[in-house]
Amino acid sequence: MRRTLGLGALFNLLLTLITLSGAPSALAGDILTEKSAGRKYKIESKAASAEAGKPICVSAEIHDSGNQYGKLRARTDCNDIGSWETFALHTNDKGETATLRSEANGLYVSAEFHDSGSHFGMLRARKGDGIGNWEKFEIVPQGGGWFALRYTFSEGGTTTKYYVSAEINSTGSDEGLLRARKTGTPGSWELFKLHRIDSEGVPPAASSTPSRNIRALSWNVCSNNGSCPMYGKTTEEFVDEVVTQAEKARADIIFLQEFCEKLAKPLEQGLEKKFDNGADTWDVRFAPIQHEIDGTGAEDGGNGLYAQKACAKNRGAYGVAIAVPAENTWYRAIELESPRRKDENESRKERRTALCAAIQSWAVMGCTAHFSTGGPGYEDRDRKFQAQQAQFLVNKGVEYGNKGYRSLFGGDLNATPTHTPTGSEVPVLQPLYDNYTGCDQPRNRATKGSLKLDYIFAPTSATWSGCTIGTDTSTSDHWPIRGTVTLPAR
Repeated sequence: MRRTLGLGALFNLLLTLITLSGAPSALAGDILTEKSAGRKYKIESKAASAEAGKPICVSAEIHDSGNQYGKLRARTDCNDIGSWETFALHTNDKGETATLRSEANGLYVSAEFHDSGSHFGMLRARKGDGIGNWEKFEIVPQGGGWFALRYTFSEGGTTTKYYVSAEINSTGSDEGLLRARKTGTPGSWELFKLHRIDSEGVPPAASSTPSRNIRALSWNVCSNNGSCPMYGKTTEEFVDEVVTQAEKARADIIFLQEFCEKLAKPLEQGLEKKFDNGADTWDVRFAPIQHEIDGTGAEDGGNGLYAQKACAKNRGAYGVAIAVPAENTWYRAIELESPRRKDENESRKERRTALCAAIQSWAVMGCTAHFSTGGPGYEDRDRKFQAQQAQFLVNKGVEYGNKGYRSLFGGDLNATPTHTPTGSEVPVLQPLYDNYTGCDQPRNRATKGSLKLDYIFAPTSATWSGCTIGTDTSTSDHWPIRGTVTLPAR
């Protein structure tokens, strides 16, 4: 049976009052998963599936309390899952390890090694204040798409590697309990398959609309870079900085990059307070940049498993965000094909992302993007992936156009108008210039030092006015770009 969190806001409020025994502590409601468009997975247990004769998936039991709260059990039909069976992967070490996060309560999964007896190493979704050692698992391929989850436990100078087992011989509320407790070679109890849960549906058909002016703002806010002043800002100070730029732009839509997930809801509330006396008028959506999990590239159809890149300072995942009118109900992360990293002796991918949100009454699909870093010394040395990423955005624009939407793109594209892939005479961003018109075109003033890296593009049928580069801020290493686009009636 599909389960949802009824009265979710009340549930989160009550849950914050719960004190759980043993470290680490839970901060429920701290991560707002409904604002994120990141990859999600359901986790099938091989042993439980064989026992039941059908695919069985892992649940986070958030109805329990005390030291049983959020325990993971392999016990639900994989064809009838809900939020309890939905997990995201996160990483704060570039994919060397992965951390599970429950969609049901937004909390990270811990291996509880302070417990003893039959609950030693029990997995529980109960940690909210960042990723620690208890939350880090290696995902070890076992062939045929199956993986083992391995935890490294150190105590008293001794290090032991434990595989997570699904205890299918237990009874009652412990049946199928997940525990990090098996040493040696993993068997069927230690085998799991992570099935990606794809977003459902297509955007609703766009409405007919008269000619309209839309005021747009795009800014790389540099919230996770210790060299930027924005990194040191409190949440309240961060919101004030972005709201100030939004006020200068009188923005109707905002594209943000280098954004931390937990800032989404506070920013949404800050915009509503500033512009609309606190009324529910804005939505701030988020999509993560992701790291391929070490060793998984040959599995999962050859595409690897991906974990959301963590922001520092316990700010959730790292990626891009878009602020749109509250009418928005359809939004999707668009994963951009990206190069494998070759620096620091790594070979995993850092997969870049775009995020699109439909504003039906405008007949506009707003998309924010952050391209791979290109050029010598960076992951996309030849800028060939940047060119693919630009073309992919154009292709998505065509797709959305078939539903009646005009695309409005904004973002840090990490390339100037003249940067060209190695061996090509066509600039990286030429597909966008061929199909759209840019704010501040043809002046193309610099947005980072002496380089033009930040853009807003609108359909060629549109006209731009008042395009400005906001050199009045020193909080980020990028300057915001803002302007007004006039779209014809549709």
